[in-house]
Amino acid sequence: MKTTCKPEEKGELSDWIEPDGMNAETRHRHSLVLLIALLFFLVLSAFVRDDWISEIILALSMFTVLVIAILEISDKRTLPWPALLLATSSLLITLACVFRPIHILRTASWLLLTIFFGYVSVALFSFLERAGAIMRAKLDACLGLYLILAMFYYAVFNLMQEIHPGSFVEAAGAAIPASRHSLLYFSLASLTTAGYGDVLAVSRPARMIAALEAVTGVFYVAITVARLVAGYQQEDGARV
Repeated sequence: MKTTCKPEEKGELSDWIEPDGMNAETRHRHSLVLLIALLFFLVLSAFVRDDWISEIILALSMFTVLVIAILEISDKRTLPWPALLLATSSLLITLACVFRPIHILRTASWLLLTIFFGYVSVALFSFLERAGAIMRAKLDACLGLYLILAMFYYAVFNLMQEIHPGSFVEAAGAAIPASRHSLLYFSLASLTTAGYGDVLAVSRPARMIAALEAVTGVFYVAITVARLVAGYQQEDGARV
């Protein structure tokens, strides 16, 4: 009869191979690096200026996040070609926007980023929902996915702002169209349901998307906690 060994019976955690063929230690390293890269990008975006050099640095840091996200959702048997194609196309168009910021290029850039972050979000959520032991990789992926969701809505907000200028405004003093840096801040505030009120969704589609992001943030925390509790209960039951 064929038996299945638990991770502790196989020795080190790094020897445990997941169903997708990826070593657990490799998965943990990718999850941790993705989380660090996302945090670095968020902090960096607060200090960049509006000159072209800063725009290129920010674009390259964004591409770094995209590459690490691709590594996170990949495995040994297949390559995520859709994600790789989206990331490469997005980088090229984003760099083109730095030197030629025309409307159609900006719209295409945000559209590709929206599709990419949506793709990564679905892939990471599928990994978290996979049955199995709760490992460090899943805990890091939980945090990474939370920030990826903020990046997804950030891309959606910028796409809406390009299609319908004035969908979001900054309420400090005279109302002015929100910049992409303000929309990143607004996305994080909406996902965490902080709602400071200094950036406002004006159009009806913008308000609905902002409300959906707040709902996403609330349900994500509830689902994640429930999933982690269920995973720990499965582990305890298997040890008995």
